[in-house]
Amino acid sequence: MMPTRALPDVAVVGGGIVGTAAAAFLAAEGARVTLYEREGLAAGASGRNSGVVQRPFDPGLVELFEETVALYRRLEAEEVGFRLPTEPAGLLLLSRQAPLIQRLAASLGAAFPELAPEVVEGGALRALEPGLAADLTACRVPIGYPVPPAGATYAYATLAERLGVRLRLGREAAPAVEGGRTVGVRVDSRLEPAGVVLIAAGPWTAALVDPTGRWQPIRPLWGVVVETLLASPPRHVLEEAEMDEALGTGDVVAAAGIEHEDPATTPSFSLVPAADVSAVGSTFLDTEPDLAVWQIRILERASRFVPGVAEAPIRGVRACARPASVDGLPLLGPLPGTDGLFVAAGHGPWGISTGPGSARLVVDAILGRPRTIPPDLAAARFGPAPG
Repeated sequence: MMPTRALPDVAVVGGGIVGTAAAAFLAAEGARVTLYEREGLAAGASGRNSGVVQRPFDPGLVELFEETVALYRRLEAEEVGFRLPTEPAGLLLLSRQAPLIQRLAASLGAAFPELAPEVVEGGALRALEPGLAADLTACRVPIGYPVPPAGATYAYATLAERLGVRLRLGREAAPAVEGGRTVGVRVDSRLEPAGVVLIAAGPWTAALVDPTGRWQPIRPLWGVVVETLLASPPRHVLEEAEMDEALGTGDVVAAAGIEHEDPATTPSFSLVPAADVSAVGSTFLDTEPDLAVWQIRILERASRFVPGVAEAPIRGVRACARPASVDGLPLLGPLPGTDGLFVAAGHGPWGISTGPGSARLVVDAILGRPRTIPPDLAAARFGPAPG
């Protein structure tokens, strides 16, 4: 552990998976940390997503995912109420277009031969997942750990508090900068000093960094999830293969000559089984959705893939604003032009899958360790914030 006197006080803004993990990592190194969250822990995408820790198909995110899984295993040892399944449940990418599935399996196999994707259809698919509609073909990939959506965030917050982090919930904090140097955060018009400020506020990060709105590399992309109580939930994580852009599987849909349906009016299909609840989605919306409207659309879409969804009781419906970056990759590390100001945001749908690994990378940068943030992930790639 580094001596406390060698470290600045750190203010972490954002109580999602990235902010809570970063706070815990910093405190474990001896830093004095205050975490600010304007609503509640896991109030955003970290607690309102579908709840699956899944290996991304984007090569630029794989290392973050692998480190995140290793960090979750260490988190289990802390006895803070979080458990990652021992083995992945497996992911089934589904379509009624068998040629698309063949093309997708070949593409994934060439890019990630270690995953050994396989095409499953007909009787073999019905034996694997009896609840699926009969006319589907699947590409099976051995990835995906279903977890309670907010579980990891609560666990890291518990660990952070145990390590001495001060949690200030219901407090909106904005970075305070003087002469190109971060001096703390402003809370209720009062300055609370800190030598380093880490903004991990999801889709609201850009507004905190630059209230003028000229620096906007991150925007909200809204998702809706319907919680259903299926009598016989699937064993696998299920996702529609046509979600190539969201999944990061490349442009296989267009290459197969298939046109995307309009995401502004038509949801894609996903289903994540965890315990007794199956989380059904997915949407990628530019504006905050009407939950009643989208619940109907999501369930109608899902029933085409899993007919039992049509009769399953509904436990609830929720929405979250995913922090989508303009290039699909997170922004990590220091911002140029302002000493002491760091960012960790823009993870899109991959927050719980890559968040702790991202937090560890940024914490190492705050501590001055000789670990390089890849240029494709560096927050500096978008330049300094105006002001």
